[in-house]
Amino acid sequence: MQYFVKSLSGQTLAFNAQSGESVSHVMEMIQEREGVSFASQRLSFAGKALSSEMLLAEIPAMSTLDLNVDLLGGAKKRKKKTYTTPKKIKHKKRKVKLAVLKFYQVDGNGKITRLRRECPSETCGAGVFMAWHHDRQYCGRCGLTYVFKKEGETA
Repeated sequence: MQYFVKSLSGQTLAFNAQSGESVSHVMEMIQEREGVSFASQRLSFAGKALSSEMLLAEIPAMSTLDLNVDLLGGAKKRKKKTYTTPKKIKHKKRKVKLAVLKFYQVDGNGKITRLRRECPSETCGAGVFMAWHHDRQYCGRCGLTYVFKKEGETA
């Protein structure tokens, strides 16, 4: 019976073998002709891998077998990681309604006074207010900072 093997280079090789022989006999003939070691060969037929103990009688005559070699890799899929601590919740900026009212005060006469200090830097100009912290005033635009001294402190 004749079998065909499609090699790694794309050529089709013809082999004569008896139906009572095993697939390992064909693999030995491939090793002689192509030089591919017996251990690294993988033969398949109709999309299914053939074991070396399988008899050629189970494969129809004049069939084409595909030759492949073992490849490095193919490790097991990694196990999914289980986390023991909960995810850190990121800070969400909250929009404060009518926040402008913190910067100005209107008298009964209709006179407007500024409650916060404006940044004196030339790069910022009028309309840029400084943040008022418990120990300092800070401009978020240019980084100018005025630190308050506590009573009894020296420079």
